[in-house]
Amino acid sequence: MNLKILNLTKQQESNIKLILSNQLDPKEFSSVKFWIDQCYNPPLLNEQKMCAFNQILFGFGIESVEEEWQNGYWCNILFTCISMGFSDLPTIIHHRDKGFLVDSVENLIAKSNQRARCKKKVVKAGAEIMTHYSNDPRLIISTFSSNCSEC
Repeated sequence: MNLKILNLTKQQESNIKLILSNQLDPKEFSSVKFWIDQCYNPPLLNEQKMCAFNQILFGFGIESVEEEWQNGYWCNILFTCISMGFSDLPTIIHHRDKGFLVDSVENLIAKSNQRARCKKKVVKAGAEIMTHYSNDPRLIISTFSSNCSEC
């Protein structure tokens, strides 16, 4: 993970690296302690790390970007990110498939939209439902056909 594009101080960079390598517990940060004290069940470790990163970066909170629905609880969240005020500014992102990375929200969404995929599901009548999507929930297109011209 390239932290240089975030223009961090040595202390900020050190703390982030220590948290990522599990050498510094996110619970050491006041914002994480405060959040855990309010919870019946403690947040997941990745969520605690994001909260600590928000405090380190002086961010404006943690936001999530949703995608199509997946099986499971909260599985439509593609990634969470530290809000830096503008979506084109680099930030720390926790992607559900890629883990922690540094990128801008705008750039990551653009990359996701470029990787459009095609899913095939067999229907009872034998036809296929082709669902083309671009990881942007607003851009889901379903067609009924026997073959897919885009695959």
